Parts: sequence; structure tokens; C-alpha cells
Amino acid sequence: MGEEQKQGKRIVVVSASGGVGKTAVTVNLAAQLALGKNKVTVIDADLSFGDAALAFDLEPGDTMKEAAERKDIDNIQAYLMNHPSGVKLLPAPKRPEHAELISPDFLGAAVEKISHDADITLIDTQAGLTELNLSLMEAADQILVIGTPGMAVLKNTKLFLETMELLGLKEKALLVINKFTTPTVIRAEDISELLNIETHSYLPRDDKQMDHSFDQGQPLVVNSPKLAFSTEISKLAEIICSDMEQQEDKGKHQGILGRISLKGIKRRRMKNEPIS
Repeated sequence: MGEEQKQGKRIVVVSASGGVGKTAVTVNLAAQLALGKNKVTVIDADLSFGDAALAFDLEPGDTMKEAAERKDIDNIQAYLMNHPSGVKLLPAPKRPEHAELISPDFLGAAVEKISHDADITLIDTQAGLTELNLSLMEAADQILVIGTPGMAVLKNTKLFLETMELLGLKEKALLVINKFTTPTVIRAEDISELLNIETHSYLPRDDKQMDHSFDQGQPLVVNSPKLAFSTEISKLAEIICSDMEQQEDKGKHQGILGRISLKGIKRRRMKNEPIS
């Protein structure tokens, strides 16, 4: 019997509020991870108004909508688009009314299938705690929660994180504060205290460069790797890769212990010794 196919890491990118730059973070993080020789796929699960294809300057033919209509999970890889950065993309439907054609079960199956062929699968979502988002978060290995320093967004992000804690999902969360400028009314250390969670990354605000990169369809980390935003995205990618390595080491360690334990049980059974 062959070995079970290894599944890559699944990272769901969420936010409590819209307008926090969630897609920009997803696209740039994906490109940065791909630069590190990882096989990266982005799934645009903002089914009504997904902009990942626009951010990558890709013109979708068939999208997730066509795959869902055909129930074509087995061939879902054929719907992926290739970006020069090395990132692959499963685009959202072209029109908002097509979102209802994609069920949580279909999207979950697509994520499962795609993640077997990628080292890292990043799933961009619409803002809020929707039923679809919750199902994706439950199946995720890691959840990137994107916020900004504004008080209204921080209030909603706090509520979002508290709900995640009630659902047993907060331990998967990495908090990223986007559009962070200094000096600001709220200090960096105040944000972590307010939200009761460590902030893993502060991404500096650079609206002019970001808008230009969207217009060009090229992630900032590719075109402007020395920009402060790109430098911080690189650090976030290092955190994610480090977590992956730790999980792999933990899995190997547990596997070795399991094999040792199993051998011990077999020996005791052969000797008719009691198993404690």
C-alpha cells in the first residue's frame, strides 16, 4: 500500500471589516512565499467580489463557478491560473450572482484537493464571520486575521477574535495589522493589549505604491522588494515557513515515538506481558 499523499499547509485570510487590504496581503504573501521556492496556490473565496485575479493581472476563463456547475472536483487543477511569480490561482466567479452556485461543501472539497498539490494554499475570503468563512477556518492550519489601526476596525477585530476563541479557533490565529503608520494615535504595543493577542506583523501604509501595483497587476514584493511593506511581508513569510518546519519536526518526532511505542507493545504481547 502506497504512502498517504502529503497535504500542504492551508492558511485562511480573514478580517472583521472590509477595506483593510486583505487581498493585497494575500497576494503579496503568496508571491513572497513562492519566491522562497514554495509551491503556492491562492483560492479566491470572496465569491461575490473577489479581486485576486485583478491583483495578479490575470483574465479568468473558467472560474470556480464553472467548476462547481460541472461538479468537477477531480479536475480542479485544470481551473488554476499561472502567474509569472510562480503562484497559481483559483479565481472567484466573475459575477456576484454566481456566488450562490458554490456551496461550502464544494469549496471545502476544492481546498482539500488543491492543498495536496501545493506546499501552501492561501484562501482569501470576504469580510466577516460568514458560514462559509467559518467552515474554511475550521479546516485551516492557520488563520491570518487582518486589521488596521482605526478604532472601528480594532473594535470589530476584537469581537471577531473573541468569537474565534469561543469557537476554539483562536489558537490558529496570527494577527496582522495592515496600513500601520507611525506616529499614530494607537501605539503598536497598545493594539496587542487591546485585542488580547500578540501582533505578528505590522505592515506599513503605502497607498500610492499599492494602488500602482494593483493597476499593474504585479505584487509589490516582486516589483519593489526593498520597500518597507515588502520587507515586512518577507518577515511574515519567514514566520509562516518557520511554523511549517516546526510542525514537520513535531510530526516526525511524534511518528518516531509512535513507532517506538508500537514496537514496545508488540514485544510485550509476544511475551504475554501486561500492557499498562
